[in-house]
Amino acid sequence: MHFIKQNIIGAITISCLVVFSILISQFLSSQNILISSAFICIFLGLISGNIYSFKKIEPFINFCLKKLLRIGIAFLGLSLSFTQLFNYGFTAILLIIINIILAFLIIKYLCILFKIPNVLGYLITMGTCICGVTAVIATSSIIKTDKDQTSYAVGVVTLFGIIAVFFYPYIANYYFHLSPDLAGIFLGTAIHDTAQVSAASVIYSDLYNSEEVLNSAMTTKLLRNSFLILLIPLIAYIYNKEKKVDVKSSIKDFFPFFVLGFIILSFVRTLGDHLFLDNNMFVYWKHSLIFFKEISIYFILFSMVALGLQTNLKSMFRLGFKPLIIGFIASATVGVVSVVYLY
Repeated sequence: MHFIKQNIIGAITISCLVVFSILISQFLSSQNILISSAFICIFLGLISGNIYSFKKIEPFINFCLKKLLRIGIAFLGLSLSFTQLFNYGFTAILLIIINIILAFLIIKYLCILFKIPNVLGYLITMGTCICGVTAVIATSSIIKTDKDQTSYAVGVVTLFGIIAVFFYPYIANYYFHLSPDLAGIFLGTAIHDTAQVSAASVIYSDLYNSEEVLNSAMTTKLLRNSFLILLIPLIAYIYNKEKKVDVKSSIKDFFPFFVLGFIILSFVRTLGDHLFLDNNMFVYWKHSLIFFKEISIYFILFSMVALGLQTNLKSMFRLGFKPLIIGFIASATVGVVSVVYLY
């Protein structure tokens, strides 16, 4: 009850923006203008958040990004079977490893070239290659960076991730319109943050009516997220060879457990399809799957508005010149490598 009282204004505010976004998208669609509701959610959030102050509803914004988004993504596990899960993962895993190695080497070189501390390079690498802001914060807690360096990395990853959300769905369709699974894998590997991948894949799904893209994108992104548990200790070892670091507690705090929820629900989907295939319950099972799919999409749309509201454009333009160049090159490299590998 206390939670409801504390967040009622935030819930109403974001609900209104989500409904308004859906209505705008439907109106534009009736005029043969295809713009996704997820795209509009982020755009309205960006505009609103940079004109007005939404500090009073900040707890609900954080709730959307930290809770609703993860629940929505976990529910997406009901959209695909174990066979699809393994197929997408098998195709994507080598690409993810290649991107991690290339980004690490390129950023390492650029940090030396621009005389930027290695610690900032580590943060940008983790944010670009693994799971965006979550990876940056997790890594910063391990290697004890200062707030300015963490803010820089978060800003760089957020800026280029947002740009990718707006453009990559169209790039994905241009190169992979005949292979929606590859389009989804591209979005899942080339875009940084989980929320941003969710947005881009929902935009693609809305524009080109392809549920498979949403499934493959989120499967790929969750596979990337799981690399967090491997790379945090590695970064800690590289940066703190002579220091004692409590790695275990940080992994526990930041490991994306909603990945496990996604896998479990994918198993439930596979099991349910076999159990209800030849009896009268199959129709109810399918309706249940559609219901949870709709719930997951609405949770993601709430998160898209929250993402826009939380993005401070002014602070991004104060990041400085050199970190932005590094972030751009890292992002572009991951995007180009993903296209070349999959095309």
